[in-house]
Amino acid sequence: MSDQRRESAAPVEPYFDRTLQPFGNVPPDPLVYDASPRTLRQRTVNFAAKRLVDMRYVSGLDRATAERHFRWRLAVPPGGLAFRAAPGGQAELTAAQRRGDIVVEMDDADRRAVVRWNDAGFGEPVVGAAVARPGYGGVVLGPHESLRFDPQPVSRKRAEPGRAWPLAVETAPAPPADVARALDAFFARSTGAYGVLIATPERVLCERYSEFGAVDRATPSWSMTKAITCTVIGRVIQEGWLASVYDPAPAPLWRDPREIHRLITLDHLLRMRSGLAFPVSHGDGRVALGFENSAVYQDAGDAFEAAQRSIVATVPGSVYRYINSGLNVLGAIIRDQIGRRGLPYYETLYGLLIDRLGMASYQHSADIAGNLIASGAGFATLRD
Repeated sequence: MSDQRRESAAPVEPYFDRTLQPFGNVPPDPLVYDASPRTLRQRTVNFAAKRLVDMRYVSGLDRATAERHFRWRLAVPPGGLAFRAAPGGQAELTAAQRRGDIVVEMDDADRRAVVRWNDAGFGEPVVGAAVARPGYGGVVLGPHESLRFDPQPVSRKRAEPGRAWPLAVETAPAPPADVARALDAFFARSTGAYGVLIATPERVLCERYSEFGAVDRATPSWSMTKAITCTVIGRVIQEGWLASVYDPAPAPLWRDPREIHRLITLDHLLRMRSGLAFPVSHGDGRVALGFENSAVYQDAGDAFEAAQRSIVATVPGSVYRYINSGLNVLGAIIRDQIGRRGLPYYETLYGLLIDRLGMASYQHSADIAGNLIASGAGFATLRD
């Protein structure tokens, strides 16, 4: 035998990829959704605080009216690709509220709501808060005391007096008798409705409000905000900031050309075919696959970062799954494109579409980091 070393016929594969990547960082660490009982309870009180702040300090309802129309909603883990588990603890939540275990405190001066769930058998009380700031909607604070951004006033274009609908306010004509009867029946059955508006692009045809609605009262739109975000992407392309919806989505955390997120296009995000999901860690130790549905409105975190830290669970473009994560990736892209041009984020976002349409009452809700949530929780009057 010879002790002479022989050269390997092929290079030995290293453990790590040491290829220089000048155009990006490493792939983002995945977000793991904590579905332990205590964290779900935290999300429940966080969301309750947000909804109460929205009703009191954004829509401007008095406390009695807000509490009369408020509905408690239990936070549940996100569902899989084809299902979502029904809330199993709603009865427990209702019973706790009726026993007085759940206490709501409101600070009108600070426009803040704090929800405290006391349960001696569960450990320390679970406390969640939210705060409203003009122009930023209701912001979830959760267990935190303060925001992570400075909510300065946002310069907005206002409605133009004397202009016709939809750029200014005009008095709607009285509805025909049969329509009036239908509206009477609707409001008798739908005690939570703020109002009804029927219009053409040229004028208001019919307008009616409930006892707590008003022509100038901003109301929550929730996922109608998605249409705003998708249209803003179109405006960004029109401005030449992005080239095509069929290009890879240029999310700030997806710039490493080696990662699987590079297969996701703007079109996939717009049509909810991105395949984004995240691991869900249950309290019993199970880990499942979940597709985010409501966490963005329940967690006191950076919505844009969390969305970008989703994993790719299905082949992009292959499966439709309704999620909020993809829209908040689009929100991160929009904010990044605005920042790259040295433009003010809030004024530019509103100026791209909302203010051009004359929707002076419209406002997004911000997250605790100051991102304007792109998937929902926007507010506007019925006319806007």
